[in-house]
Amino acid sequence: MKAFALILALLPLLPSRFSGTTNDAASAPTTRPSETSTPATQPAGQHSQATQSVHRGTLTIAIDGQAYFEPIDPLEVRMRPRAYAGELTIAQIAPNGAAVKKGDVILEIDPDHAQKQLAAVENANKVAHANLTRAEADAKIAEETEALSLRMQTDATRETAEAVKWFDTVDGPQMLEIADLMVKNSKSSMEDQEDELNELKKMYKGDDLTTDTADIVVKRAVRSYELAKASYEMQVDRSKKTKTYIYPVQKQRVHDVAKQGEQQLESLKVAQAQTKVLRETGLKGTRAAADAADQKLADMKADLEKLTVRAPDDGTVCYGQFAGGAFQGADPHALKVGERIAPQQVVMTCYTPGKLRVHFDLPETKFFLVHEGAKATLTPAAMPELKTDGTFDAPVAVPVGGPQGVNYPLTLTMLSVDPRLVPGMRVNVHADAAEVENALLVPNAAIANGCVWIKTSEGKKEKRIVTVGKSDGKRTEIKQGLSEGDEVFVEAQK
Repeated sequence: MKAFALILALLPLLPSRFSGTTNDAASAPTTRPSETSTPATQPAGQHSQATQSVHRGTLTIAIDGQAYFEPIDPLEVRMRPRAYAGELTIAQIAPNGAAVKKGDVILEIDPDHAQKQLAAVENANKVAHANLTRAEADAKIAEETEALSLRMQTDATRETAEAVKWFDTVDGPQMLEIADLMVKNSKSSMEDQEDELNELKKMYKGDDLTTDTADIVVKRAVRSYELAKASYEMQVDRSKKTKTYIYPVQKQRVHDVAKQGEQQLESLKVAQAQTKVLRETGLKGTRAAADAADQKLADMKADLEKLTVRAPDDGTVCYGQFAGGAFQGADPHALKVGERIAPQQVVMTCYTPGKLRVHFDLPETKFFLVHEGAKATLTPAAMPELKTDGTFDAPVAVPVGGPQGVNYPLTLTMLSVDPRLVPGMRVNVHADAAEVENALLVPNAAIANGCVWIKTSEGKKEKRIVTVGKSDGKRTEIKQGLSEGDEVFVEAQK
Protein backbone atom coordinates (compact mmCIF):
# COMPACT_ATOMS: atom_id res chain seq x y z
CA MET A 1 0.00 0.00 0.00
CA LYS A 2 2.83 2.42 0.81
CA ALA A 3 4.53 1.67 -2.53
CA PHE A 4 1.26 2.18 -4.40
CA ALA A 5 0.71 5.53 -2.68
CA LEU A 6 4.23 6.62 -3.59
CA ILE A 7 3.63 5.78 -7.25
CA LEU A 8 0.39 7.78 -7.24
CA ALA A 9 2.26 10.79 -5.77
CA LEU A 10 4.95 10.65 -8.47
CA LEU A 11 2.58 10.27 -11.44
CA PRO A 12 1.94 14.06 -11.92
CA LEU A 13 5.69 14.62 -12.19
CA LEU A 14 6.18 12.11 -15.02
CA PRO A 15 5.96 13.39 -18.67
CA SER A 16 2.74 12.39 -20.36
CA ARG A 17 3.14 10.73 -23.75
CA PHE A 18 -0.48 9.82 -24.27
CA SER A 19 -2.46 12.94 -23.31
CA GLY A 20 -3.07 13.88 -26.97
CA THR A 21 -3.20 17.63 -26.25
CA THR A 22 -1.41 20.04 -28.63
CA ASN A 23 -0.71 22.46 -25.83
CA ASP A 24 1.74 20.25 -23.87
CA ALA A 25 5.31 21.12 -24.70
CA ALA A 26 6.56 17.80 -23.32
CA SER A 27 4.63 15.91 -26.03
CA ALA A 28 6.35 17.75 -28.88
CA PRO A 29 9.06 15.77 -30.67
CA THR A 30 12.61 16.99 -30.18
CA THR A 31 14.05 18.67 -33.29
CA ARG A 32 17.06 20.77 -34.15
CA PRO A 33 16.73 24.52 -34.23
CA SER A 34 16.47 25.84 -37.76
CA GLU A 35 17.10 29.30 -39.22
CA THR A 36 13.42 30.14 -39.15
CA SER A 37 12.46 28.80 -35.75
CA THR A 38 13.38 29.37 -32.13
CA PRO A 39 13.10 26.36 -29.83
CA ALA A 40 11.09 26.91 -26.70
CA THR A 41 12.94 26.72 -23.42
CA GLN A 42 10.76 25.92 -20.44
CA PRO A 43 11.51 24.83 -16.89
CA ALA A 44 10.92 21.17 -16.21
CA GLY A 45 7.35 20.38 -15.31
CA GLN A 46 5.81 23.66 -16.84
CA HIS A 47 2.97 23.07 -19.29
CA SER A 48 2.92 25.00 -22.58
CA GLN A 49 0.46 27.86 -23.09
CA ALA A 50 -2.69 27.64 -25.15
CA THR A 51 -2.67 28.38 -28.86
CA GLN A 52 -5.30 29.60 -31.27
CA SER A 53 -5.59 29.24 -35.02
CA VAL A 54 -5.45 32.50 -36.97
CA HIS A 55 -8.62 33.02 -38.97
CA ARG A 56 -10.29 35.75 -40.96
CA GLY A 57 -13.32 37.59 -39.71
CA THR A 58 -15.06 40.92 -39.40
CA LEU A 59 -13.66 43.38 -36.83
CA THR A 60 -16.17 45.84 -35.46
CA ILE A 61 -14.54 48.68 -33.54
CA ALA A 62 -16.77 50.31 -30.97
CA ILE A 63 -16.11 53.30 -28.79
CA ASP A 64 -17.56 53.08 -25.31
CA GLY A 65 -16.98 55.36 -22.40
CA GLN A 66 -18.49 57.74 -19.90
CA ALA A 67 -18.83 61.44 -20.63
CA TYR A 68 -20.71 64.32 -19.03
CA PHE A 69 -23.15 67.02 -19.99
CA GLU A 70 -21.85 70.58 -20.24
CA PRO A 71 -23.75 73.83 -20.91
CA ILE A 72 -23.68 75.49 -24.33
CA ASP A 73 -22.77 79.19 -24.31
CA PRO A 74 -23.14 79.70 -20.55
CA LEU A 75 -22.82 83.16 -19.02
CA GLU A 76 -19.89 83.23 -16.62
CA VAL A 77 -20.46 86.09 -14.20
CA ARG A 78 -17.28 87.77 -13.02
CA MET A 79 -16.28 91.32 -12.17
CA ARG A 80 -13.68 92.67 -14.59
CA PRO A 81 -13.29 96.33 -13.61
CA ARG A 82 -11.12 98.35 -15.96
CA ALA A 83 -10.84 101.50 -13.84
CA TYR A 84 -12.51 100.77 -10.52
CA ALA A 85 -10.04 99.57 -7.90
CA GLY A 86 -12.14 99.38 -4.77
CA GLU A 87 -13.99 96.74 -2.82
CA LEU A 88 -16.48 94.37 -4.46
CA THR A 89 -19.08 93.79 -1.76
CA ILE A 90 -22.16 91.73 -2.56
CA ALA A 91 -25.39 93.71 -2.18
CA GLN A 92 -27.68 91.15 -3.80
CA ILE A 93 -27.16 87.64 -5.22
CA ALA A 94 -29.45 84.95 -6.63
CA PRO A 95 -29.50 81.68 -4.66
CA ASN A 96 -27.36 78.80 -5.86
CA GLY A 97 -29.37 76.62 -8.27
CA ALA A 98 -32.16 79.18 -8.60
CA ALA A 99 -34.27 79.44 -11.74
CA VAL A 100 -34.24 83.00 -13.09
CA LYS A 101 -36.08 84.89 -15.78
CA LYS A 102 -34.54 87.07 -18.45
CA GLY A 103 -33.71 90.48 -16.95
CA ASP A 104 -33.69 89.32 -13.33
CA VAL A 105 -30.87 90.70 -11.18
CA ILE A 106 -28.61 87.76 -10.41
CA LEU A 107 -25.73 89.73 -8.84
CA GLU A 108 -25.38 93.28 -7.56
CA ILE A 109 -22.27 94.84 -6.07
CA ASP A 110 -22.52 97.73 -3.59
CA PRO A 111 -21.89 100.85 -5.76
CA ASP A 112 -20.92 103.23 -2.91
CA HIS A 113 -17.13 102.98 -3.36
CA ALA A 114 -17.43 103.05 -7.15
CA GLN A 115 -19.53 106.23 -7.06
CA LYS A 116 -16.92 107.96 -4.91
CA GLN A 117 -14.18 106.95 -7.31
CA LEU A 118 -16.33 108.15 -10.21
CA ALA A 119 -16.59 111.61 -8.63
CA ALA A 120 -12.80 111.76 -8.22
CA VAL A 121 -12.29 110.64 -11.82
CA GLU A 122 -14.73 113.33 -13.06
CA ASN A 123 -12.74 116.02 -11.23
CA ALA A 124 -9.47 114.71 -12.67
CA ASN A 125 -11.08 114.74 -16.10
CA LYS A 126 -12.03 118.42 -15.74
CA VAL A 127 -8.47 119.30 -14.68
CA ALA A 128 -7.04 117.40 -17.63
CA HIS A 129 -9.26 119.27 -20.10
CA ALA A 130 -8.47 122.61 -18.45
CA ASN A 131 -4.77 121.85 -18.87
CA LEU A 132 -5.41 120.97 -22.49
CA THR A 133 -7.25 124.26 -23.12
CA ARG A 134 -4.40 126.23 -21.53
CA ALA A 135 -1.76 124.28 -23.46
CA GLU A 136 -3.55 124.85 -26.77
CA ALA A 137 -3.88 128.59 -26.06
CA ASP A 138 -0.22 128.85 -25.06
CA ALA A 139 0.78 126.96 -28.18
CA LYS A 140 -1.18 129.33 -30.39
CA ILE A 141 0.35 132.43 -28.74
CA ALA A 142 3.81 130.88 -28.96
CA GLU A 143 3.34 130.19 -32.67
CA GLU A 144 2.27 133.80 -33.31
CA THR A 145 5.18 135.17 -31.22
CA GLU A 146 7.69 132.99 -33.02
CA ALA A 147 6.28 134.01 -36.39
CA LEU A 148 6.67 137.69 -35.44
CA SER A 149 10.22 137.17 -34.17
CA LEU A 150 11.16 135.29 -37.28
CA ARG A 151 9.74 138.01 -39.53
CA MET A 152 11.56 140.76 -37.62
CA GLN A 153 14.84 138.87 -37.70
CA THR A 154 14.38 138.12 -41.39
CA ASP A 155 13.79 141.82 -42.08
CA ALA A 156 16.85 142.80 -40.03
CA THR A 157 18.98 140.25 -41.88
CA ARG A 158 17.74 141.54 -45.21
CA GLU A 159 18.52 145.14 -44.13
CA THR A 160 22.08 144.22 -43.14
CA ALA A 161 22.52 142.47 -46.47
CA GLU A 162 21.30 145.62 -48.21
CA ALA A 163 23.72 147.68 -46.08
CA VAL A 164 26.60 145.52 -47.33
CA LYS A 165 25.43 146.00 -50.87
CA TRP A 166 25.16 149.79 -50.47
CA PHE A 167 28.51 150.05 -48.73
CA ASP A 168 30.25 148.05 -51.46
CA THR A 169 28.58 149.98 -54.26
CA VAL A 170 28.00 153.49 -52.86
CA ASP A 171 29.15 154.33 -49.33
CA GLY A 172 32.55 152.68 -49.50
CA PRO A 173 33.60 154.01 -52.91
CA GLN A 174 32.29 157.46 -52.00
CA MET A 175 34.24 157.43 -48.77
CA LEU A 176 37.46 156.82 -50.72
CA GLU A 177 36.48 159.33 -53.37
CA ILE A 178 35.64 162.00 -50.75
CA ALA A 179 39.02 161.44 -49.13
CA ASP A 180 40.71 161.99 -52.48
CA LEU A 181 38.55 165.06 -53.18
CA MET A 182 39.37 166.56 -49.81
CA VAL A 183 43.06 166.12 -50.45
CA LYS A 184 42.69 167.53 -53.90
CA ASN A 185 40.66 170.49 -52.66
CA SER A 186 43.08 171.18 -49.85
CA LYS A 187 45.98 171.02 -52.28
CA SER A 188 44.22 173.41 -54.64
CA SER A 189 43.58 175.84 -51.77
CA MET A 190 47.21 175.69 -50.77
CA GLU A 191 48.36 176.31 -54.32
CA ASP A 192 45.94 179.22 -54.63
CA GLN A 193 47.34 180.73 -51.47
CA GLU A 194 50.85 180.27 -52.74
CA ASP A 195 50.05 181.96 -56.07
CA GLU A 196 48.34 184.82 -54.28
CA LEU A 197 51.37 185.30 -52.01
CA ASN A 198 53.71 185.35 -54.94
CA GLU A 199 51.59 187.93 -56.73
CA LEU A 200 51.40 190.15 -53.66
CA LYS A 201 55.15 190.05 -53.31
CA LYS A 202 55.58 191.13 -56.94
CA MET A 203 52.92 193.78 -56.66
CA TYR A 204 54.36 195.46 -53.56
CA LYS A 205 57.89 195.61 -54.91
CA GLY A 206 57.02 198.25 -57.48
CA ASP A 207 54.42 200.02 -55.45
CA ASP A 208 54.82 203.25 -53.55
CA LEU A 209 52.96 201.92 -50.60
CA THR A 210 54.65 202.16 -47.34
CA THR A 211 56.72 199.33 -46.09
CA ASP A 212 54.39 198.85 -43.18
CA THR A 213 51.41 198.29 -45.42
CA ALA A 214 53.35 195.79 -47.55
CA ASP A 215 54.48 193.91 -44.54
CA ILE A 216 50.94 193.62 -43.27
CA VAL A 217 49.50 192.33 -46.55
CA VAL A 218 52.37 189.95 -47.25
CA LYS A 219 52.35 188.60 -43.73
CA ARG A 220 48.66 187.95 -43.99
CA ALA A 221 49.11 186.10 -47.26
CA VAL A 222 51.99 184.11 -45.78
CA ARG A 223 49.83 183.07 -42.88
CA SER A 224 47.00 182.02 -45.19
CA TYR A 225 49.40 179.99 -47.28
CA GLU A 226 50.90 178.31 -44.27
CA LEU A 227 47.43 177.46 -43.00
CA ALA A 228 46.44 176.08 -46.38
CA LYS A 229 49.63 174.09 -46.52
CA ALA A 230 49.05 172.68 -43.02
CA SER A 231 45.46 171.91 -43.92
CA TYR A 232 46.61 170.09 -47.03
CA GLU A 233 49.10 168.00 -45.07
CA MET A 234 46.41 167.15 -42.54
CA GLN A 235 43.98 166.21 -45.30
CA VAL A 236 46.59 163.93 -46.82
CA ASP A 237 46.97 162.20 -43.47
CA ARG A 238 43.16 161.90 -43.09
CA SER A 239 42.88 160.47 -46.57
CA LYS A 240 45.54 157.94 -45.77
CA LYS A 241 43.78 157.06 -42.51
CA THR A 242 40.47 156.77 -44.30
CA LYS A 243 41.86 154.41 -46.91
CA THR A 244 44.03 152.31 -44.63
CA TYR A 245 41.91 152.20 -41.48
CA ILE A 246 38.46 153.82 -41.44
CA TYR A 247 37.30 152.34 -44.73
CA PRO A 248 38.44 148.74 -43.99
CA VAL A 249 37.02 148.92 -40.46
CA GLN A 250 33.64 150.18 -41.61
CA LYS A 251 33.55 147.69 -44.46
CA GLN A 252 34.37 144.80 -42.07
CA ARG A 253 31.79 146.08 -39.60
CA VAL A 254 29.07 146.21 -42.23
CA HIS A 255 29.91 142.70 -43.41
CA ASP A 256 30.13 141.40 -39.82
CA VAL A 257 26.72 142.85 -38.97
CA ALA A 258 25.27 141.20 -42.05
CA LYS A 259 26.91 137.86 -41.20
CA GLN A 260 25.77 138.17 -37.62
CA GLY A 261 22.23 138.79 -38.84
CA GLU A 262 22.36 135.64 -40.96
CA GLN A 263 23.65 133.62 -38.01
CA GLN A 264 21.00 135.03 -35.72
CA LEU A 265 18.33 134.18 -38.27
CA GLU A 266 19.56 130.60 -38.59
CA SER A 267 19.91 130.27 -34.81
CA LEU A 268 16.39 131.59 -34.38
CA LYS A 269 15.08 129.06 -36.90
CA VAL A 270 16.84 126.18 -35.13
CA ALA A 271 15.66 127.34 -31.71
CA GLN A 272 12.11 127.78 -32.95
CA ALA A 273 12.17 124.33 -34.58
CA GLN A 274 13.30 122.78 -31.31
CA THR A 275 10.76 124.79 -29.33
CA LYS A 276 8.07 123.72 -31.77
CA VAL A 277 8.93 120.05 -31.26
CA LEU A 278 8.91 120.46 -27.49
CA ARG A 279 5.67 122.42 -27.66
CA GLU A 280 3.99 119.88 -29.92
CA THR A 281 5.29 117.00 -27.78
CA GLY A 282 3.98 118.66 -24.65
CA LEU A 283 0.69 119.39 -26.36
CA LYS A 284 0.39 115.78 -27.49
CA GLY A 285 1.16 114.64 -23.96
CA THR A 286 -1.53 116.96 -22.61
CA ARG A 287 -4.00 115.70 -25.22
CA ALA A 288 -3.06 112.11 -24.38
CA ALA A 289 -3.63 112.86 -20.70
CA ALA A 290 -7.05 114.30 -21.54
CA ASP A 291 -7.87 111.29 -23.72
CA ALA A 292 -6.73 108.97 -20.93
CA ALA A 293 -8.90 110.90 -18.50
CA ASP A 294 -11.85 110.51 -20.90
CA GLN A 295 -11.18 106.80 -21.24
CA LYS A 296 -10.88 106.35 -17.49
CA LEU A 297 -14.12 108.24 -16.98
CA ALA A 298 -15.87 106.07 -19.58
CA ASP A 299 -14.40 102.92 -17.98
CA MET A 300 -15.52 104.03 -14.52
CA LYS A 301 -19.06 104.67 -15.76
CA ALA A 302 -19.07 101.27 -17.50
CA ASP A 303 -17.72 99.59 -14.36
CA LEU A 304 -20.46 101.21 -12.32
CA GLU A 305 -23.09 99.90 -14.74
CA LYS A 306 -21.59 96.40 -14.72
CA LEU A 307 -21.86 96.17 -10.95
CA THR A 308 -25.42 95.02 -11.58
CA VAL A 309 -25.67 91.78 -13.59
CA ARG A 310 -28.95 90.62 -15.11
CA ALA A 311 -29.85 87.24 -16.56
CA PRO A 312 -29.52 87.34 -20.37
CA ASP A 313 -32.17 84.63 -20.79
CA ASP A 314 -34.36 82.34 -18.75
CA GLY A 315 -32.06 79.87 -17.05
CA THR A 316 -30.50 78.44 -13.93
CA VAL A 317 -27.83 79.98 -11.73
CA CYS A 318 -25.03 77.84 -10.28
CA TYR A 319 -22.20 79.23 -8.18
CA GLY A 320 -18.70 78.79 -9.56
CA GLN A 321 -17.28 77.94 -12.99
CA PHE A 322 -18.11 74.76 -14.87
CA ALA A 323 -14.88 72.86 -15.60
CA GLY A 324 -13.97 69.20 -15.77
CA GLY A 325 -17.57 68.08 -15.40
CA ALA A 326 -18.43 70.04 -12.25
CA PHE A 327 -18.95 73.57 -10.93
CA GLN A 328 -15.74 74.63 -9.25
CA GLY A 329 -14.07 77.61 -7.63
CA ALA A 330 -16.85 79.15 -5.55
CA ASP A 331 -17.92 78.48 -1.97
CA PRO A 332 -21.69 78.98 -1.63
CA HIS A 333 -21.21 79.80 2.07
CA ALA A 334 -18.92 82.73 1.14
CA LEU A 335 -21.27 84.18 -1.50
CA LYS A 336 -23.63 86.08 0.74
CA VAL A 337 -24.79 89.66 1.04
CA GLY A 338 -22.02 91.68 2.67
CA GLU A 339 -19.24 89.34 1.60
CA ARG A 340 -16.51 90.45 -0.79
CA ILE A 341 -15.51 88.82 -4.05
CA ALA A 342 -12.21 89.07 -5.90
CA PRO A 343 -11.82 90.69 -9.32
CA GLN A 344 -11.76 88.18 -12.21
CA GLN A 345 -13.34 85.53 -9.97
CA VAL A 346 -16.10 83.54 -11.69
CA VAL A 347 -18.84 84.05 -9.14
CA MET A 348 -21.57 82.10 -10.90
CA THR A 349 -22.59 80.53 -14.17
CA CYS A 350 -25.98 81.01 -15.75
CA TYR A 351 -27.08 78.35 -18.27
CA THR A 352 -30.27 77.50 -20.13
CA PRO A 353 -31.86 74.13 -19.21
CA GLY A 354 -32.03 71.85 -22.21
CA LYS A 355 -29.18 73.73 -23.91
CA LEU A 356 -26.50 71.12 -23.25
CA ARG A 357 -24.00 69.04 -25.16
CA VAL A 358 -21.88 66.02 -24.26
CA HIS A 359 -18.18 66.36 -23.42
CA PHE A 360 -16.32 63.14 -24.19
CA ASP A 361 -12.56 62.56 -23.60
CA LEU A 362 -10.88 59.92 -25.76
CA PRO A 363 -7.34 58.51 -25.80
CA GLU A 364 -5.39 59.03 -28.99
CA THR A 365 -5.81 55.35 -29.99
CA LYS A 366 -9.54 55.99 -30.44
CA PHE A 367 -9.66 59.72 -31.15
CA PHE A 368 -8.68 59.37 -34.78
CA LEU A 369 -11.43 56.79 -35.38
CA VAL A 370 -14.05 59.50 -34.95
CA HIS A 371 -15.18 61.83 -37.71
CA GLU A 372 -17.57 64.75 -37.82
CA GLY A 373 -21.19 63.67 -38.02
CA ALA A 374 -20.59 60.13 -36.73
CA LYS A 375 -23.57 58.88 -34.72
CA ALA A 376 -23.48 57.66 -31.14
CA THR A 377 -25.94 56.36 -28.58
CA LEU A 378 -26.14 58.46 -25.42
CA THR A 379 -27.55 57.00 -22.21
CA PRO A 380 -27.74 59.26 -19.15
CA ALA A 381 -26.42 57.32 -16.17
CA ALA A 382 -29.06 58.70 -13.78
CA MET A 383 -31.94 58.46 -16.27
CA PRO A 384 -31.35 55.59 -18.71
CA GLU A 385 -34.92 55.96 -19.94
CA LEU A 386 -33.78 59.22 -21.62
CA LYS A 387 -31.53 57.30 -23.99
CA THR A 388 -31.09 59.23 -27.23
CA ASP A 389 -28.88 59.64 -30.29
CA GLY A 390 -26.18 62.21 -30.83
CA THR A 391 -23.58 63.17 -33.45
CA PHE A 392 -19.93 64.02 -33.03
CA ASP A 393 -18.91 67.59 -33.71
CA ALA A 394 -15.77 68.31 -35.73
CA PRO A 395 -12.81 66.76 -33.85
CA VAL A 396 -10.01 69.12 -32.88
CA ALA A 397 -6.69 67.39 -32.24
CA VAL A 398 -5.70 69.22 -29.06
CA PRO A 399 -4.23 66.91 -26.41
CA VAL A 400 -5.16 67.75 -22.83
CA GLY A 401 -3.40 66.26 -19.82
CA GLY A 402 -5.36 64.87 -16.90
CA PRO A 403 -5.17 62.46 -13.96
CA GLN A 404 -5.57 59.49 -16.29
CA GLY A 405 -3.08 60.68 -18.89
CA VAL A 406 -3.42 62.59 -22.13
CA ASN A 407 -6.86 62.67 -23.76
CA TYR A 408 -8.44 64.44 -26.69
CA PRO A 409 -11.70 66.27 -25.86
CA LEU A 410 -14.70 65.77 -28.14
CA THR A 411 -18.22 67.13 -28.08
CA LEU A 412 -21.48 65.54 -29.21
CA THR A 413 -24.64 67.35 -30.17
CA MET A 414 -28.16 66.06 -29.52
CA LEU A 415 -31.29 67.05 -31.39
CA SER A 416 -33.18 67.58 -28.15
CA VAL A 417 -32.20 67.56 -24.48
CA ASP A 418 -34.55 66.85 -21.61
CA PRO A 419 -34.58 69.94 -19.33
CA ARG A 420 -34.21 67.68 -16.30
CA LEU A 421 -30.63 66.94 -17.32
CA VAL A 422 -28.13 69.32 -15.74
CA PRO A 423 -24.46 70.08 -16.40
CA GLY A 424 -22.14 67.55 -14.78
CA MET A 425 -24.48 64.56 -15.09
CA ARG A 426 -22.72 61.50 -16.48
CA VAL A 427 -23.72 59.89 -19.75
CA ASN A 428 -22.62 56.58 -21.28
CA VAL A 429 -21.50 56.85 -24.90
CA HIS A 430 -21.50 54.03 -27.43
CA ALA A 431 -20.48 54.43 -31.07
CA ASP A 432 -19.51 51.99 -33.82
CA ALA A 433 -16.45 53.74 -35.16
CA ALA A 434 -15.24 51.35 -37.89
CA GLU A 435 -15.68 47.89 -39.40
CA VAL A 436 -12.92 45.84 -41.05
CA GLU A 437 -14.02 42.81 -43.10
CA ASN A 438 -11.99 39.72 -44.04
CA ALA A 439 -9.21 40.56 -41.61
CA LEU A 440 -6.71 38.20 -40.00
CA LEU A 441 -7.47 38.41 -36.29
CA VAL A 442 -5.46 37.49 -33.19
CA PRO A 443 -6.07 38.16 -29.50
CA ASN A 444 -4.57 41.40 -28.22
CA ALA A 445 -2.71 39.50 -25.50
CA ALA A 446 -0.78 37.57 -28.17
CA ILE A 447 1.03 40.70 -29.35
CA ALA A 448 4.00 42.17 -27.54
CA ASN A 449 6.44 44.76 -28.91
CA GLY A 450 5.19 44.22 -32.46
CA CYS A 451 5.76 40.46 -32.32
CA VAL A 452 3.75 37.25 -31.88
CA TRP A 453 4.84 33.67 -31.23
CA ILE A 454 3.49 30.82 -33.31
CA LYS A 455 3.64 27.10 -32.85
CA THR A 456 5.13 25.37 -35.88
CA SER A 457 4.01 22.00 -37.23
CA GLU A 458 7.04 20.48 -35.45
CA GLY A 459 5.77 21.87 -32.15
CA LYS A 460 8.43 24.58 -31.86
CA LYS A 461 7.95 28.23 -30.89
CA GLU A 462 8.72 30.72 -33.60
CA LYS A 463 8.82 34.48 -33.22
CA ARG A 464 7.16 36.55 -35.94
CA ILE A 465 7.34 40.33 -36.45
CA VAL A 466 3.91 41.55 -37.50
CA THR A 467 2.30 44.71 -38.80
CA VAL A 468 -0.88 45.43 -36.89
CA GLY A 469 -4.00 47.29 -37.97
CA LYS A 470 -7.12 48.24 -36.08
CA SER A 471 -8.24 46.73 -32.78
CA ASP A 472 -11.56 46.42 -30.95
CA GLY A 473 -9.85 46.11 -27.59
CA LYS A 474 -9.90 42.31 -27.61
CA ARG A 475 -8.72 41.35 -31.08
CA THR A 476 -6.26 43.03 -33.43
CA GLU A 477 -6.04 43.01 -37.21
CA ILE A 478 -2.76 41.59 -38.59
CA LYS A 479 -1.82 43.18 -41.89
CA GLN A 480 1.50 41.44 -42.42
CA GLY A 481 3.57 38.70 -40.80
CA LEU A 482 0.98 35.88 -40.35
CA SER A 483 -1.03 33.61 -42.60
CA GLU A 484 -4.46 32.13 -42.09
CA GLY A 485 -4.21 28.86 -40.18
CA ASP A 486 -1.06 29.78 -38.20
CA GLU A 487 -1.20 28.65 -34.58
CA VAL A 488 -0.43 31.60 -32.30
CA PHE A 489 0.09 31.55 -28.57
CA VAL A 490 -2.82 33.45 -27.08
CA GLU A 491 -0.49 35.02 -24.52
CA ALA A 492 2.70 36.77 -25.56
CA GLN A 493 5.81 34.69 -24.93
CA LYS A 494 9.07 35.82 -23.38
